[in-house]
Amino acid sequence: MTVFRGVPYAEPPVGELRWKAPRPARDWEGVRKCYEYGDMPMMRIHPGTDDGFYKKELHPVAAEYGMSEDCLYLNIFSPAETREDKLPVFCYIHGGGLQDGYNYEVEFDGERVARRGVIVVMISYRLGLFGFLAHPEITAETPEGEVVSNFGMQDQSLALHWVARNIKNFGGDPERIVICGQSAGAGSVQTQLCSPMNEGIIAGAICQSAITFGFGDRKAGIGRSMSLKDAEQFGADFFSSVGIRDLQEARSMDASELMRRLDSVSPKDAMFGLAFGTCIDGKFVTETAVSSYYNDRLPDVPMMVGVCMAETQGMFAGAELTKKDIEELALGYGDRKEEFLKLADVKTDEDAAALARGDAFNRFLGDSRGFCELRSGMGKKVYYYIFDHDLPGDDAGSFHGSDLWFMFDSLGNSWRPFEGKHYDLARQVCSYWTNFVKTGDPNGSDYNGNPLPEWKPYQNKEKNVMKFLDKAIPDVIDECPILDFRLEFGKKTFQGCK
Repeated sequence: MTVFRGVPYAEPPVGELRWKAPRPARDWEGVRKCYEYGDMPMMRIHPGTDDGFYKKELHPVAAEYGMSEDCLYLNIFSPAETREDKLPVFCYIHGGGLQDGYNYEVEFDGERVARRGVIVVMISYRLGLFGFLAHPEITAETPEGEVVSNFGMQDQSLALHWVARNIKNFGGDPERIVICGQSAGAGSVQTQLCSPMNEGIIAGAICQSAITFGFGDRKAGIGRSMSLKDAEQFGADFFSSVGIRDLQEARSMDASELMRRLDSVSPKDAMFGLAFGTCIDGKFVTETAVSSYYNDRLPDVPMMVGVCMAETQGMFAGAELTKKDIEELALGYGDRKEEFLKLADVKTDEDAAALARGDAFNRFLGDSRGFCELRSGMGKKVYYYIFDHDLPGDDAGSFHGSDLWFMFDSLGNSWRPFEGKHYDLARQVCSYWTNFVKTGDPNGSDYNGNPLPEWKPYQNKEKNVMKFLDKAIPDVIDECPILDFRLEFGKKTFQGCK
């Protein structure tokens, strides 16, 4: 295994390059020693210095790592013996709400994944205020035809194009680049798929927890993109709230001071504070992801999507529904109101809460399954999974991000007292993922040559799912008439829209 840490794919986005599109890295003289990871992107709170759940889980030693704006680096793990090997390429985009995270968290073990015969590329990108600020002054200074804001997404895209141009030198095949991400990384994967700036370079995609989807009958949750106008106003309001006069002053300010001011106006009860995210800029992001899906404007590539069961019922799942919520929602269906109410059959608040927990309305379960229904109905290949594994050490269950230990086969990096069955499951999961990277199909054998349980693609008539419990168990999901009703409504709402 050859490992390259801290490979620059862009110029450091500092000084006058702060809040500008990334520029390709400059050439250097001689041989660059890529032995150490680059700095983490700027974050409001340095990982590993708080007392939250994820400090122990994902950031036990992160307090020792550097953090700066100079963060646009790749980590590459290659099992290739020669440049002619032409191995498939697995590009991973980390999560963290687009506000947190870095590409060498303890659960990310690129070497163990690469042992399966793929090249692993871990991507770093600008986050939060530095990655997603929009502001009228930024728009005014941006040359016509160039992308306004979405700098973090532009970073990811430039990294993918760098891989497409250069991965041959690492023994990789630029025709077989599969992108994968979890949480906001999954949202990033979708943005990269939908963007016209990446046409022809993505051969497959994996979205873990979860897909950004909607049915047009309720407000979108996490993953909703602002209009450029709203994003500009959000940025201008931020400057005003922290006493910044203009863009020039903001560019001259130390990055840590900007983070301090951001923290000072961030809601203390919000997971990511005052969060900056993707906007529809008209060039890199031309429409909502949901509109792209319904109008079949995604590349025709195989996909894997899925969720962790505990996250579908926890803090990420959204508000519960009441009987009144269902009745108000029914009004939006017009002359199909009574049909919907009959299907829902909600008589109490408890009935409505049960709908919120299941496939009919749950943001994670319903959106992921709705996406699979739509894509498979268009003749596209999509594989659906649900993690509901037994996780030792506490009662957290299959929490948001717990699947990463298994996907990266990195259980040995965790504090949890994993046992043999967990390592067996990790071997299966990592093999499914890398098989998909190699062929667009997760099926085949595991790392030791054992045949894996067959994982059939999701179909409208056979709603296949792979459930990861103590082991991988293929299953078929029951019909969900309310979900079907909502999907038909979504088609009428979104199809034909731009």
